[in-house]
Formats: sequence, C-alpha cells, structure tokens
Amino acid sequence: MNLTYELETAKTIARVAAGICQNIQEELVDPSQKDGREPVTIADYASQAIIGNALAENFPDDAVLSEERSEEFMLLLSDRQRALVQRFVTDAVGGYVFEEQVCAWLDFGKQKRAERTWIVDPIDGTKGFLAGRHYCVAIALMIGNEPVLGVLASPGLFCDEPEPPEDLGALTYAQRGSGAYREPLAGGWREPIQVSTVTDPREALLLTSFEPGHTDQDFLVQVNRALGRGPDAPQRGVDSQDKYALVASGMGDMYLRVVPDPRFQEKLWDHAAGYVIVTEAGGRMTDVAGRPIDWTAGPRMVNNRGVVVTNRYLHDIILEAIALAGWAEG
Repeated sequence: MNLTYELETAKTIARVAAGICQNIQEELVDPSQKDGREPVTIADYASQAIIGNALAENFPDDAVLSEERSEEFMLLLSDRQRALVQRFVTDAVGGYVFEEQVCAWLDFGKQKRAERTWIVDPIDGTKGFLAGRHYCVAIALMIGNEPVLGVLASPGLFCDEPEPPEDLGALTYAQRGSGAYREPLAGGWREPIQVSTVTDPREALLLTSFEPGHTDQDFLVQVNRALGRGPDAPQRGVDSQDKYALVASGMGDMYLRVVPDPRFQEKLWDHAAGYVIVTEAGGRMTDVAGRPIDWTAGPRMVNNRGVVVTNRYLHDIILEAIALAGWAEG
C-alpha cells in the first residue's frame, strides 16, 4: 500500500495548522488570564477548517472523524470569535474566506461512511496550548479497521529538554510498514526514530498526563508500587499526544493513562496518530487489560479502558503490575 502522497499531504496540512495555532497563541493568549479559553476555541476551529479544506481538495471521497462542527461554530461562538477564525483561516490560505466556506470545511467528510477515514484533532492539549507547554495537531488515516498513517505537529516537543534545540518544535510521523520519522517543524532533514531499549521498569521514564485530574492517581501509585518504583523513579507529566512522540523517539519509555471516571471512554482522535507512530517505531500499545485497541466502534474507544504505551520491552511487565494492582478488570 503506497501512501506517500497521503503522508506528504498530511505533513503539509499539519504544519500549516500548527502555524495557525502558533500565530493565535502569540496574538491572543494572555498568560495572566489562565482560565481564558477563547484562544483555544479560535485555534480549534481555525485549525480544523484549514485541515478540512485541504482534505476536501485532495481526498474528496474520504470520510473525516473529528469533534468540531459548523453547528457549534455558529451557535456557540460570538460574532467576534467567528470573525477571528475567518481572519486566521484567510491568512493561511492566502485569499479571502467567507464564513460559509469555514462552515463547509468544518463539516467536510462528517456525514460520509468510507473505507478511508481521516481522524483529526486540530489542537490536542488545550491547557498546554494556553500555558505554553506541549500541544500538537494530530492527523491519522484509518483504512479498514486500523490507523495506517499518523502525523503529529508539535510546536513545543523539546520544551522540557535540558539542552533543547533552537527549533523547539518537531513533526513526527509514520505510515504502516515504513518506520517512524521526525524532522524539525520548520522543515529540514528527517531522521528515523526508534523506541528505547530500557528493560528495568524502575529506571524507565514514565510519562503521564500533565493535568493530574486526567489520570487516576491511585492507579499510578498502585502500579508504580507493583513495579517496584520508588518515589525517585523518573516520571514526567506531558500534555497531548506529544507523549507518543516522546516514547517513539526514545525520550520516554512508557505512558499510562486511566481516567478516574470508570465510565469515561477515550476518543479516537486523542490516540490514533500516536498509535501509528509508536508502533512503527517499535513500541506497543494496548488498553490496561492488555486488549488490542478497537478502532472500529465509532468516535470513542467503547471496548477499551485506558491506554498502556511502551517501548515493547516493558509492556508485559507493566500489564502484570496492572493486573496485580487489580486494575485489569476495569
């Protein structure tokens, strides 16, 4: 299966959408207003519109799975907010864009059922976006029953590194059977990436959601204890699917997530692109019971609970620890 054109198109779209998010972040985010979500709203819809436009032009017969829709755009946003979205999209495409066009691009592919479905998160990690931490644009392509292509455009992938490169951003991507790669977000040479070879869970860098409320803390405590990890074991909170990019490139060894509410069901667009990248880099992903991810049940992962993402060497050890802690039945 040759997906070179699809991959290169998705890379370009993700770069442009990430650039829009960066422009909105620079212009509208006020660090003194930590609870002001307007910039996130603007970025969400502007990024989704530009992605929908590009997908409509290049893959008109494909379906799209994402959260934003024109109905909410018209009902929930003020006139000023819609005008801002329109302006940022206009700047990105280089020609005047009408509000009706924005609505059409937001809805592109939403009512279709097709063999090929694009899974899109126009801005993943909204709190990271507001706080100047990790966030990304995530685009995946699912053919049949499984994602086969994934792209993450991450403006701040290296923001936590002790000696970060000049360009903090990165584009991380993969297609099924071709390996995983990373290149500077601003453009440059690509380099192949692989997961780490760490086998001792006590030394492994554990990645978790940055926001404590996004992961059941009791779960983490019990699993860490079962793994023999002490209070000084390496652990880092990271927003967005950047966690997948970090595991895939060996900058993290495992990522665990179980939301406190047992009724919560993960959304496909929060994991699909990262799944392709991690697995193509040599890693492994299941839910907390060790079940493969079911990508076919709709927009939510209704047949899975939580996610376990590792460099594969640690995976079975972690699943055993989860079962020992009594979480595998969840």
